Amino acid sequence: MPRPALALLLGLAACAGAARLDRADLVGTTWRETCADPEIVDAYVRLDADGGVAWSYERPDSVRAERVHTWAVEDGALVLRWNEGGAATRYVRAGREAGPGRLVGRESTLCPDGAVLERVGP
Repeated sequence: MPRPALALLLGLAACAGAARLDRADLVGTTWRETCADPEIVDAYVRLDADGGVAWSYERPDSVRAERVHTWAVEDGALVLRWNEGGAATRYVRAGREAGPGRLVGRESTLCPDGAVLERVGP
């Protein structure tokens, strides 16, 4: 294989790998979820080790766990499920320039016009 083609393939593989999320990196972290719809209030969520989501509309330190909300990493994306899966958003990295503390929502039933997660805690 010619060197330029090999370099291109290695570069593409590195970019693809960097975009994937890892469950171990997300456990215990706290985020602010913002929807593009101004009618939907921002929520703070903590991703617990057992796959549960603790949440609050008030502050990051006031989150409380309810076993009807869950999270998982599926195919390198964070999936938040609310109300036993009645609503869900699939989050991916916003891009290298945004850093690991910002995720953008795709395929959202709760925020179809767009959602963002910004990391606010460990």
